[in-house]
Amino acid sequence: MLFLTRLKVLLKRKSTLFWILLFPILLSTAEYFAFGRFIHSTPIDTITIGVVEEKTPVLLKTIFEEAKIEEERNLYSVKVYSSIDAASNALQLGEIKHFVYENDSDVKVVAKRNGTELSITSTIIEQAKIIETTILAAYEKYYYELSLGHTPDEVDENLIIKNLLEEVSYFKDKSTNKTATFYTFYFYSLMAMSCLYAALFGVSIIQDVRADRSSLGIRISSSVVSKGKLMLSYFAASCVLQIISATVLCLYFVYGLKISLGGNIGLILLTLILGGFSGITIGMLIGAFVKGGEAKAQGIVTAVTLSLSCLSGLMAVDVKHLVDKYLPFINYVNPASLISNSLYALYYYNTYTNYIIYSVILACFSILAVGIVIYKMRGEKYASL
Repeated sequence: MLFLTRLKVLLKRKSTLFWILLFPILLSTAEYFAFGRFIHSTPIDTITIGVVEEKTPVLLKTIFEEAKIEEERNLYSVKVYSSIDAASNALQLGEIKHFVYENDSDVKVVAKRNGTELSITSTIIEQAKIIETTILAAYEKYYYELSLGHTPDEVDENLIIKNLLEEVSYFKDKSTNKTATFYTFYFYSLMAMSCLYAALFGVSIIQDVRADRSSLGIRISSSVVSKGKLMLSYFAASCVLQIISATVLCLYFVYGLKISLGGNIGLILLTLILGGFSGITIGMLIGAFVKGGEAKAQGIVTAVTLSLSCLSGLMAVDVKHLVDKYLPFINYVNPASLISNSLYALYYYNTYTNYIIYSVILACFSILAVGIVIYKMRGEKYASL
């Protein structure tokens, strides 16, 4: 009965529901329209490139043929043309993306338009210069050893090219099971922020049971109902609404915005639920220690939530990187960082080790916060009501 009554009360608090449920959806929609074209950008595919025969260095042509997107997938499909005019005609017909040729010892790239594929080719050409220098150095060392009467191994140009090309990967972090997306950080931090906004529920729990904070608190303190039982019912009702909010946000991300969250939707929801619990307990902490009305406590909740979210990378990913570099311990005491890092670990890594560590710390944070609130409010008495 107390649980259902509390649910009805919370559902009537439209401003609180806005910040906990609607605001994250609105903000995520704004982020989607700002970053959507990058989030859903098509992965790089094999690039059809033309080389002009006798006007393209053999080394560069070999690099184009050896470069890989994946182990079994070439980066380039190379077509050889007898002249610049033939290559230019193929470019106009759309048979190739761009073509290369050498002019006065300088490699030229001809394309219809700029883009990612052209940038990759330009990078490969710069890399070819490094490889050429490395091969020349290998030959110098080889002939020097010969001059000393030694019998060095012959220079294997193809092996040098292969080794140098394998040193750099433009497409995938092989330590993870997913391709990293810069903009994913923002959505993880946004989900963390939505969890921390549940602190508004926590503030209302304390405000509504304390006689020095509200008229409702006076009536509750005068009643025979156990304050502990009331707070437990209020906490349970807040948790139910937070679970609903997390589920709605998750479904909106997956089916509304078409953002890939991976296959572990259950664990993602578990993280958001744990995050919501921590948010509620933060609100209870603020409500227990801050003197004054609910408006003041809610203002502090907003300031704290935004500050913690900022440190987790919501406003700028660079902030998160700076925290990781100079103040890494903050990631283990900031609930927003714990939530976003749990989601990050769950999505990107092949094991659950990091995910479990962050989740356990998050759960311990909530338990500790509840313990502090109970200690602070135990045996409270009032001279008059």
